[in-house]
Amino acid sequence: MRSLILLVEDHVDSREMLEEFLTLEGFAVEVAGNGLHAWERLRKGPTPDVMLLDLMMPVMSGWELMERVQKEPRLKNLPVIVVSGAGATRPVPQGIRASIPKPLDLDDLMRALEPFRSSAQSQLAAGY
Repeated sequence: MRSLILLVEDHVDSREMLEEFLTLEGFAVEVAGNGLHAWERLRKGPTPDVMLLDLMMPVMSGWELMERVQKEPRLKNLPVIVVSGAGATRPVPQGIRASIPKPLDLDDLMRALEPFRSSAQSQLAAGY
């Protein structure tokens, strides 16, 4: 079974590129264009295996989304990887597993996502 990533990114080109890349890497990907859309998706479930989160977004920022996630018992332990250029100007939110700066290095992203690959995905990626 493929691991499910919730990709939260407001920039359309970045979101589409990452969605395609992650799908090719064997992940199931759902997308949200801002923190509010992500919050609505998280509340209805099922909980994704990991969330990739931009911080600077319209409607609801990544910081605001993480405040809500941390207060929700069902979501409090959701693994979150921040992918943002904002970390240098403002601290990353509490409850994140990793922070990858933009411009994004795909090798860094894949290293951060490695714990979330299923064994079947790992074999597929290794060419078995």
